Amino acid sequence: MAKKIVLISIGQPSVNPRIVKEADAFYDAGYDVTVLYCFFISWALEKDKILLSKKKWKYKMVGGSPFAHKLIYNFTRVKFKLSRLLHALLGEKFLLAERSQARVYDEMLSEAKKLKADWYIGHNLGALAISVNAAKHNNAKAGFDFEDYHRGEFQPSDKFNIDRISYLENKYLYSLNYYSTSSDLISTVTKHNHPSFKGKVITLLNCFPLSQQPKYSAKEINDTELKLFWFSQTIGKGRGIEELVEALIMLNNPNITVTFAGRCNKDMDDYINSKKEGTNIQVFFAGIIQPEELPFCASNFDIGLALETGFSYNNDIALSNKLFTYLMAGIAIISSETSMQSAFNKIYPVGETFSINNIPQIAKKIESYLDYHKLNKQREYNYLLARNELNWENESKKLLEIIL
Repeated sequence: MAKKIVLISIGQPSVNPRIVKEADAFYDAGYDVTVLYCFFISWALEKDKILLSKKKWKYKMVGGSPFAHKLIYNFTRVKFKLSRLLHALLGEKFLLAERSQARVYDEMLSEAKKLKADWYIGHNLGALAISVNAAKHNNAKAGFDFEDYHRGEFQPSDKFNIDRISYLENKYLYSLNYYSTSSDLISTVTKHNHPSFKGKVITLLNCFPLSQQPKYSAKEINDTELKLFWFSQTIGKGRGIEELVEALIMLNNPNITVTFAGRCNKDMDDYINSKKEGTNIQVFFAGIIQPEELPFCASNFDIGLALETGFSYNNDIALSNKLFTYLMAGIAIISSETSMQSAFNKIYPVGETFSINNIPQIAKKIESYLDYHKLNKQREYNYLLARNELNWENESKKLLEIIL
């Protein structure tokens, strides 16, 4: 009989490609897989339907939504707010930290316990306690994925949130059989925080499956347009976009275009429109693109942008899926010099880097790729790097070795 694995997320599948890739890897390896998740944001519901309709593993939304099972949804919202209030007053008693981290803590734990499995694997910090407690209930094993360094998502002055996160980690991490992270630096810092952990620790890069790699196409010599691409769930301020726009104004070259994919908020839309007036900069918007379609979309461009600003410690030491999308697409990369992106580019020279917020440097790095030969050489290198090494087929082997 196939081993049963339950993956748990306090979020939705379409905004968490990592849990989807893990579910796919386990299912393809012959495991019985169920994904438990909960509502987080309205616009992702339709994306979930499209994504999940293509999957053969099982899934279930827990805790309702504003559009279905409203009674339980509203109940969990009230309970969540009350838990946060009481947590601030009473501290860690009565599982208040757990209930303050996950709107559906009790409901998700109840559902997970019913699914008697061999492994319970959490994604998002709210799922850590749920995974461990479900595993204990069913005498099973537990794992957890630190896609982000959660303590580092807050400013040092936000002691309340950092203390809650630290408490949950300290209470539940040592019950895990393994944990994974998305970057070497997150692994290093987490190991430092928990030096007595006896389980396995692996770094699982945010690589993509080769089924998402489009056919490689070199840039034609008579193609004089240099096309830049950036994507995220939200196109907003404070993400390096303002500095990029200023660099494009400095270059003032109508043959250099940039396309943003994601949901653009009004502040950013107004900002870009105001900057476009009286200049030659060419800015386009592609809307929200399904995660599995991103490499194919990106392959229509020349350069992928990773503009992280290091606004938090987590942002500085994380390694976003942007880089691996661009590699899979076979395009050059221009990235900011956060600690992890700098380290990654030293191991794998995938493109140009620039000092954070250095607008003249950004402009110079973009301009350097007007060299047709340099651009094609970099694009081919990146495509083959993804084809031969940095892909999910290779990366997921680390995970499957633990589960065996």
